[in-house]
Amino acid sequence: MSVGKQAGKGFISFLLRGLLEKFMGLIAMIFLARRLGPYDFGLVSITEVLLTLISVLGTTGLAEFLLAYRKDDVDEIFKAAFWFNVVITLIIFLLFLSLVPVWAHYQHDPRILRIGWIVGGIFIFSQLQIIPKTWLSKNLMFDKQVKLQAPFIILVPIAKIIAVFAGLGVYSLIIPTLLIHPILTLVLYINTGIRPTLRLYTERWKEIYHFTKHLIGATIFSRITDQGDKFILAKFLGLDKLGIYNLAFQLAELFTSQIVQVANNVLSSVLPKYVDDKEKFYNYYISFLKTFSFITFPMLAMMFIAAKPIILLLYGPKWIEAVLPLKILVVVAAFKAVTSSYGSVMNTFHLNKKSFIVTAVYGPFHIAASIIGSFFGVAGIASAVGLVKIIFMNWNIWQIMDAMSQKFRKWYAALTPYFFVNTMMVVLFSLALSMLQLPYKPIVLIILTGIVFVLCYIAIFKTILKKELNNISFMVGAMLPRASRYFNLVFGL
Repeated sequence: MSVGKQAGKGFISFLLRGLLEKFMGLIAMIFLARRLGPYDFGLVSITEVLLTLISVLGTTGLAEFLLAYRKDDVDEIFKAAFWFNVVITLIIFLLFLSLVPVWAHYQHDPRILRIGWIVGGIFIFSQLQIIPKTWLSKNLMFDKQVKLQAPFIILVPIAKIIAVFAGLGVYSLIIPTLLIHPILTLVLYINTGIRPTLRLYTERWKEIYHFTKHLIGATIFSRITDQGDKFILAKFLGLDKLGIYNLAFQLAELFTSQIVQVANNVLSSVLPKYVDDKEKFYNYYISFLKTFSFITFPMLAMMFIAAKPIILLLYGPKWIEAVLPLKILVVVAAFKAVTSSYGSVMNTFHLNKKSFIVTAVYGPFHIAASIIGSFFGVAGIASAVGLVKIIFMNWNIWQIMDAMSQKFRKWYAALTPYFFVNTMMVVLFSLALSMLQLPYKPIVLIILTGIVFVLCYIAIFKTILKKELNNISFMVGAMLPRASRYFNLVFGL
């Protein structure tokens, strides 16, 4: 099977897994959001902030290193990476537990002590899963990885619903994950055949660290900034506002985050195969990006237009404050989606040091924006941080294009039709809905908006942007021959 077809098969496999995960998570959230309040979600989030900040010191870049590794002794390097991962994970876990009491005292809620132990346990098993998951991705065994994870993706949300109705309160958000993750970890190791020996291969750890050190440095700044706005929000506005912000953020990336993760998994595995031919590398990258934009932009546009009915339908009136932050974060999510391959490209060309510089410069601006935005509420933080992110994403775009020896403007020239069409439709649909004031229930508004939007989107591409449609059809055909027939049928190609 060609690399393109393997990539396409992997994309679909991961996409289906991601959609299943998001769908089940959404079902669980519908129940959890009605049984728990914004403060409960904020409490778990602020505990995870501490672990996220500490974990960056040792867990970053391991999967990227293994995927980019091109020597013959792959089996040995995976064994070395396993023990490197175990040692670093245990050190981080112990450091985290030592700081949890201080964190609980600072946040004035003793429940953080118990939440900390549970979150720490989840972290250990999540880290242990890195090695078998990466092994499957490196060998392009995407189907197998999805089949192994699918049952657990279904079990965790169901267990959370049972837990919240059993009266576990805030702990229903995390205890089911702690109970199920060890089983998934065992299943992954058994089915990949990875058998770590007692030899630690410590002589190879320096090689691993040499690759990951710049990623660690970049991610330290990235984590501080990304988690910093949550910390600032909780400190200045309260944990209940953090809960609202988190819900809006998760909803904004409900589907695109999975598509982004899928795309990056596939690109990280496929792009290294074109690294010696920059022109071929660029053509594959930009074709993939156009197809990616064609799928993700309309999803985000529809979410922006129907933000209020979506919030009311899924979570109820007590979460209405999340509507405006959701709209702002959807715009940021659009830029984030199409620049998310930054890490894959930079890692492929071993340009980690350059990405570190961008993140280091970005950090102070992000924190400053968070502080200034906090004076204007949750929407203020979302707006200020979002603006800074979009500005720095353009620096990422410049670096991506420079790595491929291409001009910066070619990136925007390639994606202009997708930005323009979706922006135009958002403006027109938003104006129409505000003028009509349709007296329908949220679910009816969402369905009507979605149907009309999709029909208009298809019509625009069929009549005005047929050349772009043909290019996307070619990419779909190269990656997914069976699906291309249905794609061509829908768009009349």
